[in-house]
Amino acid sequence: MMCRDKLLLLAVFFGLTTGAVGQSNLLPVDGAWRLVSSAQLDQPDGAALSTPGAQTGDGLPVTLPTTVLAALVNNGVYPDPYFGENLKAIPGYQPGRWMRMSEDSPFYPSWWYRTEFTIPADFPDDYTRLHLDGINYRANVWLNGVKVAGDDTVRGMFQRFELDVTDVVKPGAVNALAIEVFAPGKLPEGAYRTKQVEATTGWDDHNPQPPDLNMGIWREVYLTTCGPVMLRYPYVQSDLSLPGLDRADLTVQVQVTNLTTERITAEVAGNIENITFSDDVELEPQEARWIHITPIQCPALSVENPRLWWPNPLGPQNLYELAVAVRVDGEVSDSTSARFGIRHATSYINDEGWRSYQVNGKDVLIRGGAWMTNEMLLRFSERRDRALVRYAREANLNMLRSEGFSIRETDQFYDICDELGVMVTQQLFGRSIPEEELAVDCIRDSVLRIRNHPSLVHFLGHDETFPTDRLDEAYRGIIDKYSPGRTYQPHSGAFDVEDRFDTGGTRTGTRELWTYADPTRYYNNAFEEYAWGFAQSGGIGGIVAQVESVRRMIPEDQLWPIWTDAMSFHTVIQEGDFFRETVKALNTRYGEPKDIDDFCMMAQVMNYESARAMYEAYARNKYDATGITTWKYNAAWPAVMTWHYVDYYLVPTGAYYGAKKACESLHVQYSYDDRSVWVVNSLYQPYNDLKVTARILNLNMTELHAENATVEVGPDGKTQAFVVGTPEGLSTTYFLILTLDDSSGERIS
Repeated sequence: MMCRDKLLLLAVFFGLTTGAVGQSNLLPVDGAWRLVSSAQLDQPDGAALSTPGAQTGDGLPVTLPTTVLAALVNNGVYPDPYFGENLKAIPGYQPGRWMRMSEDSPFYPSWWYRTEFTIPADFPDDYTRLHLDGINYRANVWLNGVKVAGDDTVRGMFQRFELDVTDVVKPGAVNALAIEVFAPGKLPEGAYRTKQVEATTGWDDHNPQPPDLNMGIWREVYLTTCGPVMLRYPYVQSDLSLPGLDRADLTVQVQVTNLTTERITAEVAGNIENITFSDDVELEPQEARWIHITPIQCPALSVENPRLWWPNPLGPQNLYELAVAVRVDGEVSDSTSARFGIRHATSYINDEGWRSYQVNGKDVLIRGGAWMTNEMLLRFSERRDRALVRYAREANLNMLRSEGFSIRETDQFYDICDELGVMVTQQLFGRSIPEEELAVDCIRDSVLRIRNHPSLVHFLGHDETFPTDRLDEAYRGIIDKYSPGRTYQPHSGAFDVEDRFDTGGTRTGTRELWTYADPTRYYNNAFEEYAWGFAQSGGIGGIVAQVESVRRMIPEDQLWPIWTDAMSFHTVIQEGDFFRETVKALNTRYGEPKDIDDFCMMAQVMNYESARAMYEAYARNKYDATGITTWKYNAAWPAVMTWHYVDYYLVPTGAYYGAKKACESLHVQYSYDDRSVWVVNSLYQPYNDLKVTARILNLNMTELHAENATVEVGPDGKTQAFVVGTPEGLSTTYFLILTLDDSSGERIS
């Protein structure tokens, strides 16, 4: 083992590094693809279709990645499924939460993706591998007339596949690749009293199921080459000293694989900024081995005064780069890299049985939301991911719970959360699925893929249910082995708060909370939903999109009265009547709206009030209250009313602005239960000489009362300023204006 004098060698190695996949040479297969249903082919033969020059008849041009339905929509075969009731007219559509695909659906037969591409003559061809980073749900893979993998191997949406095609590819020539994809949902007839039975994405009750069940190639396809020894899964685990934060012991881990039938001696070397290390390893034929390099072997990996990663707004989001390469007989065989952060993030169960969080030794009140895969047809973009995570950061929402019926989120999503300082809880599945070994394979690959991200802090098992004993044991083993230090709980949250001791310290929401919760709800300790403990899926009920968004999704003649067929369709799968309590509350509190513009404006005010009060209640009650991730944060398709704080078109709702106000780092707020006024500090520094002022105004804007106080508040603390008086002569509706100024008179909140 060496830690120094490797700079020249490493410069040679790392000049070849291309990314975390681990290859020195990568060739995207993203050119001219054609898509065709096997039902349109006379003889859908993989050997023939994967021969250069073969024709696909009526095949449509597509750009990968794309699901089949997304490709058909992009080619104009079907109209925009997001407008009006167009989705209902697409063959194969079924209402409600369905899992079995009808045999007369156009998506029941397999579909073929085919392309031709040229490999440069100088493309290294020692060992070439074909990567399929996302197939839904099963596939047969043919390259140059050879079947390189079957659907008994390439199956399960949530794992990557890496196929050895060394003897099949043709450098310097045209290559043909044909992938036959089979949809999920090929299930026996029957009543499925569950929300998930396969290792594929689902949508719970958030929005309709796309008729193709998201079948297709939904992530990238590419080739890589390397020499006789291959590197995979680079990882850096940090052990941060607490409470001083003045030292971090780093352990580097990477998998090294001998691809040959000979015994090989290789040198693994790498660097993290100015820290360099290397190690010699002997590998048996075909052996795959995990290499661990620790501060005991390389003292330079004990870093003094490290730059830390903090969630926003508690500190900066410092990130480091790891680069690793392997050399055989003096030649670089493979290289890889990974980005990581140094931080200590953990959760624990407090004395009352509630899950609590700490980052870098400091308590953190969690205030966030449930994250849903943000595009129903899986048309992902950096713009969508970044906008949604940026909105969370700007509102000081510090955690997104990646929901278990969704995909295991992409690296793009996690990269953005790393950069913007938004923590993530990753749920593993929605429900236990019968093919447990496939579920375990998917989760193992997912954990290996996302474990370097400092934003990932906690794992949930399943949604509102417990995994089977076998799955639970497998999940715990995978996390302990590949992502040590991260915490896990088996169940998203108890419906009965007394069951929190079994579920892992959290509770879920209720039908009442998912329909309507007024501003007083979280202040009333008569309810189990009172701001106490940790709510994994709390909420305020139906949240209405801004009117400009509604007009983009609903035909003009369907805009009013509520609920027309199109308006009802663009809610949740229970349709608009599910939110009757929301509409009733709006009519009672603000008066009946006269049209869609009136309705949407009133709804923004109502949603603002409730969301602000919910997050403020958790802040006032910290740390008897440890956190809430509200149901939910975003929407995968256009919805008039659902639970979204930011709508499909990336337009924030009134609820978002209420949350943003409540989660100010230094905030003055009102309590609905006892009329007390508080200053809440979310930062780790004290504030003195703060002036709190309260003014009460009648509906006609005449001031009836004013009072003030000077207070101080400690780090991550809270201080009661006073209890607001009740003057005589108040109108039925009146306004309370609170302000917070510093000693110089500058407005803070």
